[in-house]
Amino acid sequence: MSRPGARVATVLSAHEPPPPRGTARDGRRPALRIALFVAGLAVLGALLATVGWKSVAANLALIGGWFAGIVVLYALAQLAFALGWWVLTGPAPRPMSFGALFAAYLGGDSINYFTSVGGEPVKAQLLKDEMGFSRALATVAVHRHADVLAQWLFLTGGVGFALTYFHLPTVARVAALASLLGLGGLVFWMTWGLRRGAFGPAIAWLGRFRPFRKHTARLQDAAARLDATIGEFYRQKSGHFGWAIAWCLLGWCGGLLETYLVLRLLSPSHGWATAIAIESLAMVLNNVLLFIPGRVGSAEGVRVGVYALLGLTAAQGTAYALVRRGRELLWLVPGFVVLLRRHVLGVGHMKLPPIEMQDVGPGEVIR
Repeated sequence: MSRPGARVATVLSAHEPPPPRGTARDGRRPALRIALFVAGLAVLGALLATVGWKSVAANLALIGGWFAGIVVLYALAQLAFALGWWVLTGPAPRPMSFGALFAAYLGGDSINYFTSVGGEPVKAQLLKDEMGFSRALATVAVHRHADVLAQWLFLTGGVGFALTYFHLPTVARVAALASLLGLGGLVFWMTWGLRRGAFGPAIAWLGRFRPFRKHTARLQDAAARLDATIGEFYRQKSGHFGWAIAWCLLGWCGGLLETYLVLRLLSPSHGWATAIAIESLAMVLNNVLLFIPGRVGSAEGVRVGVYALLGLTAAQGTAYALVRRGRELLWLVPGFVVLLRRHVLGVGHMKLPPIEMQDVGPGEVIR
């Protein structure tokens, strides 16, 4: 998960003109991301060279044609996440079909794969004609809150089970607990901040620093309006939030089912206990490495390490990591098709509409 400050910047920076080309800020970020991506590829190459491709290929052969079924089965998880957003757009009649919302979810999710939260304003942009940008962005922000809370609940149960059931090294235990506590802190911040207005105070705080002052001045009104829209949502539709959490929790369980199926193909003697430990430990440790684009190399290294900690072989862990990566990449395709159809290939420079309140009058229920 991203830091709270990064989340605020991601949602609101869409309303800020990009910095002039050629500035130091403009050049450092892409260079750093490229360097991290290349380093991740190097780690992945070193991992394959160390483990040995023959042993990895032998394990991949055990999965074989089941890979296609695993990819298709993950549609259930994606549908569950989208339904978590869908319930927040009610009650009926909704201004868009579930198919349109699911397409917007996939489009934004494809951007999130590389930027963690950069796809959230894109989702709102894709539905602005049906809902209005401010309403769409409010539902996106609340859905993200439900999603992170559901992930924390899933990981709390899974990590707790893994640390109780398996004898793990102290370093692994401390790292898992530290990451879980960090995610819990983010959940607390989102729960407290979004309900009381987090964006306005955050922008005001950034404005105290001279380098940000010019840009944050332009964002103050937009941040205040976004806080008002989200606050109105929590006051009027709090009952829908529980359903959103439930659907997102079901979505996170989809990854657990995938892990269980792959594990049974690679090592039939292991069952649900090992699958729960693999899914929860790999996820909680990977949360620390979200700054790496797509977590290339880092995700594979963590998954192989978790397999080894639980008594499985590095070759089995590498095969599992490659299957997981392959499924993730294939599920990016429909999202990018959505973006292509909506002509938002230049999403990094896309100008999103300002957050306005004309579509939500005083005292009007957000629907």
